Amino acid sequence: MVMWDADAAAELASLTSKEEKKALLNAIDKLRQLGERLVPPHMKPLKGESGLRELRPRQGRTHVRAIYVRAGDQYVILSLCLKPDKADWEAALAAARDRTSLYTTK
Repeated sequence: MVMWDADAAAELASLTSKEEKKALLNAIDKLRQLGERLVPPHMKPLKGESGLRELRPRQGRTHVRAIYVRAGDQYVILSLCLKPDKADWEAALAAARDRTSLYTTK
């Protein structure tokens, strides 16, 4: 099962490109179907980020990314990176770090 953090869902609503949105939702559907069997290049564990993973639509051939975490038997989309720049990635990662404690226990 895949669920969305409310703020991440709002970020999805701000994605204006229909093609990028479709690619992201297709990648999330793959995560829903395959779970732990989803492998690179469709996803990538984030080094040093305590369980955070990067979902990579179109096998990484797009700048849109979702950062997610496994929480029990479900996956939670924590934040989205919608722009192809380092500042947006850092903001998305910081948001994911902040939101992860709402869904996981340490």
